[in-house]
Amino acid sequence: MDTEHDEISESRPSRGSSPLAWLLALALLALVAVGGWWWWTQQPPAADAGPDLSPEALDARLLETEQAAASLRRNQQTIEQRLGDTQARTGLLREEVLGLGQRAAILEDNLREVTAQAAEGAEALRLDEVELLLGMAQARQAVAGDTEGAVRSLVLAQQALAAMTDPQFISLRQTLAQEISALRALPADPRDDAAGELDALEATLPRLSSRAPGAPPAATGDSRWQRILDALVQVRPSSSQDLISPADRATGEATLALELALARTALERRDEAAFRASLTRIDQWLQRLYADDATLRERRDRLRALAERPLSPALPDAGATLQQLRDLRRGRGAAP
Repeated sequence: MDTEHDEISESRPSRGSSPLAWLLALALLALVAVGGWWWWTQQPPAADAGPDLSPEALDARLLETEQAAASLRRNQQTIEQRLGDTQARTGLLREEVLGLGQRAAILEDNLREVTAQAAEGAEALRLDEVELLLGMAQARQAVAGDTEGAVRSLVLAQQALAAMTDPQFISLRQTLAQEISALRALPADPRDDAAGELDALEATLPRLSSRAPGAPPAATGDSRWQRILDALVQVRPSSSQDLISPADRATGEATLALELALARTALERRDEAAFRASLTRIDQWLQRLYADDATLRERRDRLRALAERPLSPALPDAGATLQQLRDLRRGRGAAP
């Protein structure tokens, strides 16, 4: 019983202290809340605070958005314009590049044509040179009978033609080589022998005996009485030797010299008719001017033999190369 009485007496004081604790706790909570509110009011507004939803803020934000959109549209238009300009410039550059490519192609074609024309011009010039040399060789041989000069001209033409490697000139080179070989194989020019005979005759004239008055008689193998008789009496045919006076004899000797010059001129021209006619007149003047002795007869025989000789050698087919070259150039000119 005492124990229960003691527990009841101990539990009563605890019931009397419980409301005070609660009051203290409430007061403490109130102080804490007041302090927190005061601290909260003293703090500056947070930077990351929520958006201001007031009408003024919304109107300002809407105005900024419209301005930003307008600026973006302007920037877009500017960019589009620049892009259009860039595309136009790119198109122009592309056209210019294409134009430069076409111009380069045209220049290449022109350069190729110029090169081809230069090659054709050089070839044509070389062919002109060859044709000129061949014509000179033919003229030397036909007009002047200069075989050595003709061979030199043909050799020069052969050297000029050797630089042309086109196969179409092979036959021309072969014909030219054959013509050169034929000319080199020719015998000596008959005019050289004929000129030598005329020179020998002219050198012999001072040694011939003249039967003109006052001239010594020709040396013969007759007796002493015959020589005395010849000194006293002159016997001559009146038909062939009728020049007696010294003046007439000087005229005859000048005429004989002129006939010799005419014979040489005809010999240079290869005029056989004029040459034979000159030889005939020379023989007549020899009979009229000089005594008939062995030397004169020997010279007259040589003149007659000389008149029967041809003045032109048997020439080969001269001018074959020139004709072939002309035919070749005519055929190339007619080709498209």
